[in-house]
Amino acid sequence: MSDDTSTGGARRWLASINWIALVLVILVIVFMVQNAQETSVAILWVTVRWPLWLAMAIVFVLSFAAGYLARGRRFKRQRKAMR
Repeated sequence: MSDDTSTGGARRWLASINWIALVLVILVIVFMVQNAQETSVAILWVTVRWPLWLAMAIVFVLSFAAGYLARGRRFKRQRKAMR
């Protein structure tokens, strides 16, 4: 009987995760529509014209990657220190 209860709980949890994902997708679409105007972005000696949402998404992805790489190096140093 506990299997039935845990299965129901897992289904409710997945249903709530699906609703959260749907809300996030809607928010991303609204963000993209509201920031659709083109803007000039200067990268070193190159100037490009991109939609603002694309420029912001690229900055977000690059920032996330830099933070992920920096965190990985910090954890490696902590592991070496613990040995």
